[in-house]
Amino acid sequence: MSTPPSPIAPPAREDRPRIQDLAGAVLAGGETEDLLDLMLHSARTDLAARSAVLTMPSGPEAWSLEMVEGPDAAELLGAEVPADSPLGAGLLAADADALEALGTLALGADEDDRAARALHGVIDGAEHGTGLLSVLRDRDAPAFTTADRERLDALAGLVGLTLRAPSLRANAEIDDERGRIARDLHDLAIQELFAVGMELELLVDSLEKPGMTPSNARIRSAVATSVQGVENAVTQIRQIVQSLRRERSEATLTEQLRHEVGLATAGLGFVPSMRLPPNPAQMDAELPPEIAEDVVAVVRECLANAARHAQATAVAVSISLFSEGVDRVVQVNVSDNGRGIDPTVRRRSGLANMSSRARRHSGWVDALNLEPGTMISWRVTLPAS
Repeated sequence: MSTPPSPIAPPAREDRPRIQDLAGAVLAGGETEDLLDLMLHSARTDLAARSAVLTMPSGPEAWSLEMVEGPDAAELLGAEVPADSPLGAGLLAADADALEALGTLALGADEDDRAARALHGVIDGAEHGTGLLSVLRDRDAPAFTTADRERLDALAGLVGLTLRAPSLRANAEIDDERGRIARDLHDLAIQELFAVGMELELLVDSLEKPGMTPSNARIRSAVATSVQGVENAVTQIRQIVQSLRRERSEATLTEQLRHEVGLATAGLGFVPSMRLPPNPAQMDAELPPEIAEDVVAVVRECLANAARHAQATAVAVSISLFSEGVDRVVQVNVSDNGRGIDPTVRRRSGLANMSSRARRHSGWVDALNLEPGTMISWRVTLPAS
């Protein structure tokens, strides 16, 4: 009689991405869906789970399984959680103790389902509502531990932060702008008006003292100085108002690429290398906005795929801008030393997305096998100037 395979053990604590690093990735910004993918992947791998599930509100007192990573995706993705179900009751109460009792229950599974153990972490999504981050294990897998619950609760907290991050960043930008306006008003306009007030007070004092009536020249000088001070303050206030009306300058392509590389660090567990053209400012100026946007999206997709699937220890990003005959070409190469492309995988949505982005600029994308690893090469022709 053959021995059943042993359950996969959770990665050693030192091999897991630190919660601080994951929190840094969230606070650094990025696409919400990519960050949620990162949290789901971390929950599944860190807790040696069969699948990880994100459940969020789909209406009043109703929830749906919005994201699933693992072999249960085909069955669970999009399933509804009614309010009168055990999970729905726990969600309505937003009660961790009530959800604790569901630890051995699968999401919508019957008795015969292989995923017989589940652990849930409550997500406080603020205006997005209360949700769950859940991990499922097979019936014969080890039971979840207190450490597992603590890890899942921390990841659920980061999912909530990810959902709230756009509004938090907007509020932080508003606070920064308010602080700048306050400093400008205090250091420029208010100080100028304060000096005008002191000048006029001195003039009034001299007019009120008997026998010390100022000369006409002194009065004219004081009034002229005060008028000039008021005009200076008005000019400074106008400049502050004009600066508020100007649109905030957007990040350059180089800054966006560096941001994506920094964001990918948490998922990869190391810092990918990046090589840009000798004069990055020329690339920023030469690439049209729609192509620059696609370059960033391709780099983001490649780094996300490497983090999810490659099991690599090194990733390199290279952006080239060169002439080919009468055309100008931009090329993106992202290579890793991981396990390569799985030939049994039939659906590669990442490559399909990159191919679509290339075709609309008369370009192409290719996936090349390395020894070891993979290189994704994406290139497009710039429009004639």
